[in-house]
Amino acid sequence: MISYDKLRPVLLSRDGVRLAHVEAGPAGGHVPPLLLINGWTGDHGIFAPQITYFAQSRRVVAVNLRGHGASDAPEQEYTMAGLADDVAWQCAQLKLEKPVVIGHSMGGRIALELCGRNPNLASGMVMIDTIIMPPPRLRESRELQNLLEGVAGPTYRAVLRNSAWELGCDFDDPDRRKRIFESYVLPPCEKTPQHVAYSMLRNATLNYDPVPAAEACKLPMAYISADVPLVKMARGLDRLQEICPQLVVANTMLAGHFNTIEVADQVNAMLDRFLAVGLNRHRS
Repeated sequence: MISYDKLRPVLLSRDGVRLAHVEAGPAGGHVPPLLLINGWTGDHGIFAPQITYFAQSRRVVAVNLRGHGASDAPEQEYTMAGLADDVAWQCAQLKLEKPVVIGHSMGGRIALELCGRNPNLASGMVMIDTIIMPPPRLRESRELQNLLEGVAGPTYRAVLRNSAWELGCDFDDPDRRKRIFESYVLPPCEKTPQHVAYSMLRNATLNYDPVPAAEACKLPMAYISADVPLVKMARGLDRLQEICPQLVVANTMLAGHFNTIEVADQVNAMLDRFLAVGLNRHRS
């Protein structure tokens, strides 16, 4: 079995900016590889159980988005389009052919943009607990303004920690929730520079329109939700399904935003089912 703890990020330079990824599993074969995309202030660690499980049977590549994890964090704007272009470039460099793209949290938005901008790149896409098409009132809400102001302010690290803690909710074991947070969520959160966190959040919430990417996506798609009221309220799945009727939706039971770790068995089973059956579903 693959030992996740022994994986070390590999750095590839794109125009002088080093972009990191980890890779495991056998190359080639007759099954599509997996491409895993982390969310805001995260890294590939959020997919540790998926890397371990799926690398037994297929190639798995997990990127660290620009500004996150082991990747460089230049002073610049961090947009969904720019981050998607980085991932497309990494796919080309790694000769990753027809992967199934899986994005956690804001990584799901980047997966959508990636597949919309590159219609022939992927064989399927999965978004995990992603706010995709939030209602206009969310952009204008005091809650979002407070979060943006907090991330832009002098106590931004505390703001990041608190917002991440509130999203995670291990229903059966508070101590386990704390271990997940301290092992997988907090380290990349603490490492993400303020200019990255603020620019990415502002561009994702105020300056990004996901509709063109959704309209361009004809590939098989799935969404795996968690029990997080804020995300459920704001995710915009009804609108996405209007645009992409091929979308299938599932829900992990009694798990928070970091369900890839908290209930990895549920997430892995759903991904297994999508790989076995969902990839054969086509847009009606």
